[in-house]
Amino acid sequence: MVPLIDTHIHLDALELAGTGVALLPQAQQNGIGKFIVPGVRSSGWHGLLALTRQQPEIFAAPGLHPAYAEQWSAKVAQQLQEFSRQPKVVAIGEIGLDGAAGPPLEQQETALRGQLQLALEAGLPVLLHGRKATGRLLDILRELEIGQQLGGVWHGFSGSLPVAEQLVLLGFHIGVGPILLRKNARKLPQAVIELPAEALLLETDLPDMAETPETLVAVAQKVAELRGWSLAEVARITTENAYRLFKKMN
Repeated sequence: MVPLIDTHIHLDALELAGTGVALLPQAQQNGIGKFIVPGVRSSGWHGLLALTRQQPEIFAAPGLHPAYAEQWSAKVAQQLQEFSRQPKVVAIGEIGLDGAAGPPLEQQETALRGQLQLALEAGLPVLLHGRKATGRLLDILRELEIGQQLGGVWHGFSGSLPVAEQLVLLGFHIGVGPILLRKNARKLPQAVIELPAEALLLETDLPDMAETPETLVAVAQKVAELRGWSLAEVARITTENAYRLFKKMN
């Protein structure tokens, strides 16, 4: 079977206290081959790049999470621009808008627009975080034509099929994660069934949504069940999708 790719896993999360890398051997034994680790705070970017140098299977997506948008400044923008040139930086993320946490949305939007501009200059896709601000985020993506120019993934998607279809039309992938495994999940399973196969990517969002990287296998198995595919087909399709989007990972 083609190894799976976790397109959103916080191996450097503060909650893991430096133990994230220790989870990888077991994950690899279970068929997970590569991991994309998004940024959250600017202070974590150096450590994130260090992880990619230590582990050949780890790739980075430095960025400023909307919850920390107040950190955005000219100096931080310059840092991110420099990091974007690193060979194992495959995307800019995790960026977006969060109506439930963080500074005012106007401040978040300033940081988002600045990072989207840097992504455009670097030619890198984006990892998007959207919560309770979907309409506003979609408007910005449409205005700047980010999906058409760069592509990206709406991570941890839990919305309706119509929203997912809009995102796909705008040039984005859908990040399918552990929300799919919840007994009360309704919207995401419908989206997984109905969306084009080339729109689907897998993720765990560990440690927020999963305790171990192997949860990715359970997500893949659920996708297989919903689509009527084998697990090997899910692995092949989603891995091809990831390589097509994250071109620097090839």
